Amino acid sequence: MDSRHSNEEAQRYLDTYAATCGEDLALRVYTSRLLGADPSLVLHGGGNTSVKSTAVDLLGDRVDVLFIKGSGWDLATIEPRGFPACRLAPLQRACALERMTDEQMVALLRGQMLDPASPTPSVEALLHAIIPAKFVDHTHADAVLSVIDTGGSAEVVEAIYGDQVLFVPYVMPGFLLARRVAELVRERLERGALPSLMILDKHGVFTWGDTAEESYTRMIDAVTRAERHVVQRSAIVSHPTVAVPDPDIRAAVGPVVRGALARASGRPWVSTLRTSLELIAFCERDDLARVSQIGCATPDHVIRTKARPLVVDGYNVNDTGRFRAAVEQAISRYVAEYHEYFRRSCAARGVTRDELDPFPRVLLFPGVGALCVGGSRAEADIVADVYEHTVSVIEAAEALGGYKPVPELDLFDMEYWSLEQAKLKLGASQRGPLDRRIALITGAASGIGHATAAAFLAAGAHVALVDRDEEPLEKATAELGGRHRGRCVKVACDVRSEASVNRAFAQVAAHFGGVDIVVSNAGRAFSGSIHTSEGHEALCASLELNLLGHQNVARAAARVLLAQDSGGALLFNASKSAFNQGPDFGPYAIAKAALVALMRQYAVDLGSKGIRANAVNADRIRTALFDAGLLESRARARNVSIDDYFRDNLLRRETTAADVARGFLYLATAEATTGCVVTVDGGNAAAFPR
Repeated sequence: MDSRHSNEEAQRYLDTYAATCGEDLALRVYTSRLLGADPSLVLHGGGNTSVKSTAVDLLGDRVDVLFIKGSGWDLATIEPRGFPACRLAPLQRACALERMTDEQMVALLRGQMLDPASPTPSVEALLHAIIPAKFVDHTHADAVLSVIDTGGSAEVVEAIYGDQVLFVPYVMPGFLLARRVAELVRERLERGALPSLMILDKHGVFTWGDTAEESYTRMIDAVTRAERHVVQRSAIVSHPTVAVPDPDIRAAVGPVVRGALARASGRPWVSTLRTSLELIAFCERDDLARVSQIGCATPDHVIRTKARPLVVDGYNVNDTGRFRAAVEQAISRYVAEYHEYFRRSCAARGVTRDELDPFPRVLLFPGVGALCVGGSRAEADIVADVYEHTVSVIEAAEALGGYKPVPELDLFDMEYWSLEQAKLKLGASQRGPLDRRIALITGAASGIGHATAAAFLAAGAHVALVDRDEEPLEKATAELGGRHRGRCVKVACDVRSEASVNRAFAQVAAHFGGVDIVVSNAGRAFSGSIHTSEGHEALCASLELNLLGHQNVARAAARVLLAQDSGGALLFNASKSAFNQGPDFGPYAIAKAALVALMRQYAVDLGSKGIRANAVNADRIRTALFDAGLLESRARARNVSIDDYFRDNLLRRETTAADVARGFLYLATAEATTGCVVTVDGGNAAAFPR
């Protein structure tokens, strides 16, 4: 591992931050980001860093403080405000106490913060405080975990680092760990100098120094030495030849798993499928049933991945019925085993706890890869990233002689530790009515589709923006995705092409795991007298787009929804023209009338599966539908101005794309409604549904 420290870059951080927060914290931010940028060192909020310095309290006195990473912050993107300042002396005194609960420890940390509005300090703040060095770094480096997640880890650490390391047998993080480290530090200082490296067995690595660069480069050196040991001492491991599964298989896995989990848990899930060759090779191991069930690479990971993944075997992706049955049986078995693990662990520890949900976060499919699930795509990605690195650690540790992380009871302690649960609650976002749902919206680059995508994202949904035109689609995705990072994906598609639509649904199923709500919105206005040649051609073109395009979308959606077998919603953008034709507007009106019939047929055919089909009838919305002079011609046909044309309804108000979006949002959440047409047109008596 190479050091990426740059004096020029360090100076840039000093120039940016030193004037407002001091040189110490400016450099602390810089090297923390260096660590956070490397996923083989820390992942998604893992690890922590600190610096001992001085700060001015609210009384104007300068006091010695510990700036320590705050909970909820990620080292890769941390800012100075991510390091709450705590009075140092009380933290150091606390390590001499005989006992303290972890809840009392957190109360102490918050009580010593100079700014009560700062984030809660890391639960390892006392440990950082007791180390007699200015800068302290802590990571869960893959290479280090590979050597300490083995039997005889103390001997392995000594072989790598000699006596220049403080080795700490496993102790659960919190007050007890800080107190144990304080004892070992004191003993080592009494015998001589304290090394600048500490290994916490089954947990991670600490380094420290007088400068940020010194602590960082010592971390890089420690990890590099572990990497060399792995390379030099590992037995050669051969894997069967593997290949990434084809797109159809990748698209088929997510919907079946999402549906099975939704039926079992009573709530939707979002997934990501990882198909790296390393993961597929791991899933092809002859001993997968053994090595995958041993446990987490470091106890901190248990709140993300659970203690074990679920291995699904004996399946056939191409037979949806058999595949669903295999997944359901595997999940049922996993849940039963989790209940037993919880009962067994509570009894062994002599405690009473409220059981967490028993559902897997990682599902391993030999020949396919790892499907990872969460309440959002961001959560699923975190699970997947953590598990990919876990696989690297398992493979290396097995090659070194055997993977042996902390045992089950220690994982239970961490999984049900109140301070770890607080991390999850801190990261939980405000729930919306479409939270954990996945929506696909056609014609989403502009107009009603764009407004509906914005409304659905605001309601908590993950949204696939589907449109034919690349440039406006790219622009819409950049706009909406910037506000709703990780919950928005773009898919280029022409709904007139069945193959294009099928590819779009496959892409979305592979990206998010499936689809719950489909808004079939793409369309265009066609005009002309249908008895003329031009009108007849317009009618044929309109039927292809405004009827058969919706049928292509609905058929593809139905396949995914039926594979999930957990209900869903098909929503169509019809028009008031379906009930109230206008002069020379037959090509559009006829297709829209047929679209309403199509919607009703889907309501009849799929209602028994819990799939709802509904439509919104909008009228006179300022969108690109009125391009090419159509707006002016419709206003002239009614002998009104353009503004009066938009306000020509019972409510005398212009109806907007946002109004239509709210109609779709209502239907997306109307669990007892199907076969319904909702009018969003300001009121048009001639177009009232009959």
